[in-house]
Amino acid sequence: MDERALATLHAELRDEISQRLNVRGKSLGHAVRRAGRLMPAEARAAARDLAALEARLVHPTLAARTDPALIRQAAGRLRAGLSRYEPGARAARDRAFLMAEIGFKLALLIGAGLALLHWQGGV
Repeated sequence: MDERALATLHAELRDEISQRLNVRGKSLGHAVRRAGRLMPAEARAAARDLAALEARLVHPTLAARTDPALIRQAAGRLRAGLSRYEPGARAARDRAFLMAEIGFKLALLIGAGLALLHWQGGV
């Protein structure tokens, strides 16, 4: 597997993590580190395998002895681990929680304002 194909594979996997987990990163390793425990264990293990295989590809002798099928297999396991998450579901849940938090704080502010008005009215 050449360097260009590996970079394309990493970009695809990074985009998959971004879509499914709403975690962005500059590189695949950075995205995996940021995702942390959000990723299933088998997906994290596959990402570790990809990193180890990438380190082997840097060395010319080890690169010649590294089977490209192992890289594709690890990428497939990573995709399979991420496939249980619906694309955009986590981002939608995060937005919903943000709106709920804003609404709750706004309700508290209005309640405090009404309590202040009632207190100032002397009733």
